[in-house]
Amino acid sequence: MKTDSAGHGGSCGTGVLRILVPVNAHEDSRWGVRYALRRRQQGKRVEAILLNIAEPITQWEVLRFRTQQEIAQFQSERAQAFIEEAARPLMAGGVPYRGCFRQGEVAFTILDTAEELDCHEIVMPMPKKSWWGLCSRGAVRAVRRRQRNIPVVIVNSDGMPIPLFQGKPA
Repeated sequence: MKTDSAGHGGSCGTGVLRILVPVNAHEDSRWGVRYALRRRQQGKRVEAILLNIAEPITQWEVLRFRTQQEIAQFQSERAQAFIEEAARPLMAGGVPYRGCFRQGEVAFTILDTAEELDCHEIVMPMPKKSWWGLCSRGAVRAVRRRQRNIPVVIVNSDGMPIPLFQGKPA
């Protein structure tokens, strides 16, 4: 399937489990893909939404040498590459997917996109102790704290759900 940058459409009410999987360059962001494949193996009808987020570039050191259009083009091309790489196992496993690229603050963009695309779950990897990145402890914590009506499923490297850190916040 092709990347849907606009992120329109959906299969609401058709018995399909729509899973939002934020992806980036890091391998652990693919753990949600493994989760989607597991759900498919369990007999669920699954659709994966692969979301790549680019935070807006505001550093003058970058803006001095590149136009906003050049930066946007680079981010879009990079997002497409991340989405295509993450989608390979889904294609092999027969799981329909869509790709989506957005710009914005990570936590709010994840939550807003999940609502907009009528997702049933947001799947994120168990957070690392790093201070930066999509799968950092801070990003996962921010999504869980701001969680709305869509459950956030935290998974390990095998795509297995992890109980919410034994009741402790991420």
